[in-house]
Amino acid sequence: MISEIQILRDFLMPPVLGYDKDGCPVRLVQVGYQDIKGALCCVRPSELPKYIVWFLDTDKEEMRKRSRETGIHIDKRTFIIDLDGLNLMHIYRRDVYEMALASLKLYENNYPENLKVAFIINTPSFFHYLFNMFKPLLSESTCERVKIYGNSGWKEAILEHIDADLLPVVYGGTRTDPDGDPNCPSLVKILNPIPTELYLKNMNTLSEDDENVRKITVHSRSKCSIHLKVDVPGSTVGWEVECEKNDIKIYLVHTEGSKYEVVVTPVTVYSDFGSEAGCYLAENTGIYSLVLDNTYSIFTAKQVLCKFYVSTVTSKMSHVFKPILSENNNS
Repeated sequence: MISEIQILRDFLMPPVLGYDKDGCPVRLVQVGYQDIKGALCCVRPSELPKYIVWFLDTDKEEMRKRSRETGIHIDKRTFIIDLDGLNLMHIYRRDVYEMALASLKLYENNYPENLKVAFIINTPSFFHYLFNMFKPLLSESTCERVKIYGNSGWKEAILEHIDADLLPVVYGGTRTDPDGDPNCPSLVKILNPIPTELYLKNMNTLSEDDENVRKITVHSRSKCSIHLKVDVPGSTVGWEVECEKNDIKIYLVHTEGSKYEVVVTPVTVYSDFGSEAGCYLAENTGIYSLVLDNTYSIFTAKQVLCKFYVSTVTSKMSHVFKPILSENNNS
């Protein structure tokens, strides 16, 4: 099965056009016509930082390689970020805002000195409002390296930094695809729409026909717990949870006698991502409870499909399911 990181890498990785006049790698990021909603259905929020780090570290390795080849120390990168086609429907989503926020924080906290210049071009009329929202996250040095343009003036500015033979014709250069296409679709990949078969919810879903799957209604402002007893230290407690057309918060608690401890911190399961799988190595015996928490929802009851199991090496890793649903609102 194709991984989330592989989907982002193979379908959404912005291309390296080459190197600017100072030898810095140049990446072209086409935002406006990408299927942003579809992309977010292909990767869990927890995986996005890993992709961003991998992407930025790839460039750092490219800089080190270029430095060895040229004998000139290169430690900065250049971006062309094209917002042509971006509209409010792209950004009026909580997950889009959270992704942008997380990306900026990660970049500013770990890679600020690697930015030479970022040309943000074809900005829509509402962009300055958005930029002012995120600007407090950026250092003064980073802000000075960000050059913002509308629909004109940017080609001349970019050509001061980058040779024309590296840039596609539509970006003011002379580069075309082998068939003469000035948009260079072989280089600038736009997958719109992203095939739904790549969505996580289509890769990993639970079925009500599975005898081990329980369907549970978690009412608004309440929570339910599924309990499982662990008799053998070192057993693995595992679960799969899917929330239909909504989201639900889940966490794992351990109870032994009068002791109560949260052993897996809360995580939110979104319907866009199919089932959320997890496991915990139970070093202690006792009762382990998977809590389905909907206390944050004022009006909406949630339909949840779930599996919960314990496995031990003594059972040759066969999964023995013993779910018991607690009907009250206590963990």
